[in-house]
Amino acid sequence: MLKNLFIFTFLLGLTNHSFSQCNPYFNYDKGTEIEQTNYNGKGKPSGKTTMVIKDVKGGGDHIIFVTQMTMQDQKDEEINSTEVEMECENGVYKMDLSRFLPPNMTEMEGVTIEFEGDELELPSSLSVGEKLKDASFSVKVISDDPVTSMSMPKADIMIYDRKVEAQETLKTPAGSFECYKISVNTKFTTKILGMENSMISKSIEWISKDVGLVKMESYNKKGKLSGYTLLTGYKR
Repeated sequence: MLKNLFIFTFLLGLTNHSFSQCNPYFNYDKGTEIEQTNYNGKGKPSGKTTMVIKDVKGGGDHIIFVTQMTMQDQKDEEINSTEVEMECENGVYKMDLSRFLPPNMTEMEGVTIEFEGDELELPSSLSVGEKLKDASFSVKVISDDPVTSMSMPKADIMIYDRKVEAQETLKTPAGSFECYKISVNTKFTTKILGMENSMISKSIEWISKDVGLVKMESYNKKGKLSGYTLLTGYKR
């Protein structure tokens, strides 16, 4: 479940030409395909996410585009595929995190899912030293089956201390990109039987105009690299 919730971190982590007037960091056309490969801390592939822009709605300062996101494991076998809508309004790119729940979660017999959360935002212009808006959301699974309830505890995720650190050029299998480097802290808290368990991690993201997320590195609380995501395919 949580793996699907974190698709958004790969596609920060979308559109016809009018969308560039709304937010230049996500300037995609209908039919654009983006592939991002996930690696573990040792640099070995652990899976990938492919996004295809299926449709673009609206124009000017309000764009909604429909994407198909497909997750695959390290053997390229499909884990999940779901349709997700994303939005840009008045220059701010937004993701409604509730839309990242896969349909099979809501169709589980005897299970109710409660979701509350903010939209993760990225403004249309960035500058080194700028602090970006925080976001938080929670997921709660309610079931008549106590085993199911215990195995899927409430999760609270807080994304904070988002800061634009620098401008850098990154080389990837999909090409070279001029990027803004953004640092992000994440607090992940689960609650079961009244007991809380929290984990804090840090990530570094590289965002480029027209492409969006180019790379993201994740670090544990000790500062050790735990994994990263890299743009490995880009077609438009």
